[in-house]
Amino acid sequence: MKLFVEFLGLYGAADVAARTTVEWPPHPDRLYQALVDAALPQDRPALAWLEEQTPPDVDCGTAVPLEWGRGKAFVPTNYPTDGLPELRKNQERQFPMAVPDGPVCYVWQAEPPAPVFDSICRTVARVTHLGRADSLAMLAAVPGVAPCRWTVQPTGRLAMRVPVSGRLRQLDTAFAAGQRSSTAPQVRYGTAVQRDQRGPWSSLVVMRLAKPVGVEHVALACDALRRAVLSRLGDSAPLLAHGHAPAMHMAWLGLPNLSQYGDGTLLGLAMAVPEGCDTLERARCVAAMLSLDHIMLAGMRIPLTRPTAAISLHQKTWTQPATHWATATPVVLDRFPKRNLSAEAIVAEGCVRAGYPRPVRVELSATSALAMPAASAFRRNLWGAGDDPPLSALAMPAASAFRLRKPGSLYAHARLEFAEPVRGPMLVGKERYFGLGLCLPQFDCADLK
Repeated sequence: MKLFVEFLGLYGAADVAARTTVEWPPHPDRLYQALVDAALPQDRPALAWLEEQTPPDVDCGTAVPLEWGRGKAFVPTNYPTDGLPELRKNQERQFPMAVPDGPVCYVWQAEPPAPVFDSICRTVARVTHLGRADSLAMLAAVPGVAPCRWTVQPTGRLAMRVPVSGRLRQLDTAFAAGQRSSTAPQVRYGTAVQRDQRGPWSSLVVMRLAKPVGVEHVALACDALRRAVLSRLGDSAPLLAHGHAPAMHMAWLGLPNLSQYGDGTLLGLAMAVPEGCDTLERARCVAAMLSLDHIMLAGMRIPLTRPTAAISLHQKTWTQPATHWATATPVVLDRFPKRNLSAEAIVAEGCVRAGYPRPVRVELSATSALAMPAASAFRRNLWGAGDDPPLSALAMPAASAFRLRKPGSLYAHARLEFAEPVRGPMLVGKERYFGLGLCLPQFDCADLK
């Protein structure tokens, strides 16, 4: 049985072992207590069945902590020992918050009997929050199992509280006595072995743009970042930075605003570090990158600052393994299509050339699936001779054309599907070293890693 939790905004719940940090992922016992609170009397036997099962596996993405939720506050204690509410003393508390990047899935390997499953479905439909009362959430239970990121492992690095036999009775007893419930026992969780394939990049070094830059200027902004880093490195800049050699070298990325309030601007710039590079050269390049306070773009001074908790500036946003990817900036084709060589085949070959597996499916369009500005240089002949372009291309906006460093190439947005999960960052196409062809992993609830 799978139980999905989708947060409707922020998530707030303090880790019992470190009250200033967010508990992530939410422990199974926290979920169980939410179910106990929402259950009607006729549905409580289903919770007794649940606590008799082995602890569930947990699947989730990351959660970006927020700095403003770490301030101190003083509130009355909930359980006074003297029995007089007016004599309660204020206690120092902190309310850490985080932004989840997707739903959390709890998977029990056992399938409940039909009456028990119906009771669990009725109960989860009544749950309004998980964690603090301001952590609004929607829950849903579905039959079946799925591979998860976190599984019970005796030597796992993450300890999570889980409900065990008798937990429902403990919670009822504490509630009847007006006391705080006892802490549930912990089990160790470890990450399951992933079958994802690694790309050619090991990490990202991110800086935030203090002034907005249109995403259509991403190639020029990345070129400006490269020039600024090389200027700091001087004449002794390593090959890893300037790339005047056949070996892998740094790639320069522009990170568009992915929030629902995004206005088609770049939120930050990043440097992608290749796998297996020289440690000393890497350290020099990273130090030069972090020492920058601005770039010069079209004669304008654009300040750079350290990254915030914005999801667009989080490395995990761009590097999580996935089978489906969508471009945030268009892919620049390595060559022009021919009668016997379609644009889709060129993009597939470009994935292999860039160090990734060959995708099993490639879809091209004039606009991004992420609602990015249109790739308005997308030409009709990208679909091959004699074929009509999709309606989305016929209706594509005329403005917001992406600017290339060297005009004349064809480029388009793409959706890529791989047979096995591939770990990012995903950079594809001719101008992948300068911010074009940057892809974002696409997930559904069953594919979240």
